[in-house]
Amino acid sequence: MATQANSLSYAGCNFLRQRLVLSTLSGRPVKIRKIRARDDNPGLRDFEASFIRLLDKITNGSRIEINQTGTTLYYQPGLLYGGSVEHDCSVLRGIGYYLESLLCLAPFMKHPLKIVLRGVTNDQVDPSVSIENKPWCGFCFVSCHNPTCETKVPHKAFYFKCIFFLLFTLRFRG
Repeated sequence: MATQANSLSYAGCNFLRQRLVLSTLSGRPVKIRKIRARDDNPGLRDFEASFIRLLDKITNGSRIEINQTGTTLYYQPGLLYGGSVEHDCSVLRGIGYYLESLLCLAPFMKHPLKIVLRGVTNDQVDPSVSIENKPWCGFCFVSCHNPTCETKVPHKAFYFKCIFFLLFTLRFRG
């Protein structure tokens, strides 16, 4: 694992997503150790790995290192690039898990973000897709086109193929 003097260091999986988003916005590398180290199933979960892959897709030049057990993560953020991206989200978390972070990152991207997310549109933990566009009205446009039920997944949730187009426009009020 590569470490640098200016990287931030954390232990545990708490606030993993927020730490990665803030690292991306600040440009500072982050090293997170002891990710569920004492758990029966140590390391990153599938949905967290999927989120890290999504960050890699929307940035240019990111460096990501994960040890074999998944208990240590080193993330050196690249430039927020944006553009057209497709991503298959983990079915363990709702699309809102990914969308919350994208709404924070998208205004700072070089190119407008046009993203297609496929996964569970609602679950018991994350905000549903229909809630996501409410707080950002006037700042961005979020739309869901033709969700169709494809297959059943654990916890009585449904897997939806849902397409999101995130087009961000900044409106300055004078």
